Amino acid sequence: FSSTVTTEVSVNQLEAFENIVPIDLTSIFTGYSLLPAVTGTKKQTGAWDGAGQTRTVLLADGSSVQEMLTKYDLPNYFSYNVSHFTGILRLLTIEADGEWWFSSTPSGETHIEWRYAFKAKSFLTAPLLWFISNMLWRGYMQKALQLLKAQLLEKNIR
Repeated sequence: FSSTVTTEVSVNQLEAFENIVPIDLTSIFTGYSLLPAVTGTKKQTGAWDGAGQTRTVLLADGSSVQEMLTKYDLPNYFSYNVSHFTGILRLLTIEADGEWWFSSTPSGETHIEWRYAFKAKSFLTAPLLWFISNMLWRGYMQKALQLLKAQLLEKNIR
């Protein structure tokens, strides 16, 4: 079950990519409805700039997930896998994959597309996972993307 959000931002593609990939997750994942905020990361390997690097993402409800960069194509694309859910999602999903695409627009802005796809644990959990993905997670993504866009624009002004 996947959700996709997009935006355009008035910064160049390279700047957008270089600022988004290593972003402080606590600054954009501030919680949404029943979905908890990110409170930090730990055990990060590397500078978060290459496939195979991992980290543990900590959530406000006390749970965590393991995240691994799976592809890193500066300044066009990166992807990551999320697994080892310890919160309620561990009952519904095996893992999730996130993908980000960056492209320059004719007006000089950067078009950003973010797709996040959950893999259901079983056909029994699929309906609830569909609901979470489409009704809650997409809103969480949209909120995070707007916070991220505001940070990019603020950096660009300075």
